[in-house]
Amino acid sequence: MAWKRYTSQLYGSCKKGKGLKTLELFAFDLDGTLLDTAPDFLYAVNILRERYRFDEADYDQVRSRVSQGAASLASYALDLEGESAQKVEFHRQELLDIYENCCLKYTELFDGIEEILTKLNNKQIKWGIITNKPRRFAENIVENKLGRFKVPFLICPDDIGVRKPEPQGLIHALELSNSNPENSIYIGDHKIDITAGERANMQTGAAAYGYIPLNDNVDYWGSDHIFNKPKEIISLIDCD
Repeated sequence: MAWKRYTSQLYGSCKKGKGLKTLELFAFDLDGTLLDTAPDFLYAVNILRERYRFDEADYDQVRSRVSQGAASLASYALDLEGESAQKVEFHRQELLDIYENCCLKYTELFDGIEEILTKLNNKQIKWGIITNKPRRFAENIVENKLGRFKVPFLICPDDIGVRKPEPQGLIHALELSNSNPENSIYIGDHKIDITAGERANMQTGAAAYGYIPLNDNVDYWGSDHIFNKPKEIISLIDCD
């Protein structure tokens, strides 16, 4: 069955993919959804490349890999395709050690996110973050970049023992917030976010403004909603 694409224009009439119920929980991915962390990953990748005498990295290549994780970034940085898993893991850890020292250098909120989080708080709508980012990075970044919004919850793989697309993090968020999955939405910028949301029986939103892998297309992810800009999410918040 063909699925429908929802944008802010369509959403002005509150036509949702799974009914007209008011959303009680907005759950977000972190990188590429709330925060533009790609500039700091580019900075870290270039330090790693310089260490091994590679030229500067291509920003689009780095940006498109952020939501795929550090292994993908390290593989691109040092041209590790076809190398052993052990070698990739060694350089993944090397990249993360570099990133830990620069993860707050250039990271900023995407345009429109401040308005979204302020509105959620003002309307006392539940929200929080579920990310594949290890807590050693996520907690520091969230505290520094999103602390003023008093983030209700931050769920990392360290907390639940699995990563998305496994749905445990989202299910944990539903339990923490005492929310009905059918009246909740998970928004992220990778297909695994949509898969995790579906497995948790939540509504799903694709952050098309985020770090979409090259040669990928959000139109084929099967999400209930697509947001080309962060501000398009506001129409969901106002749909009450």
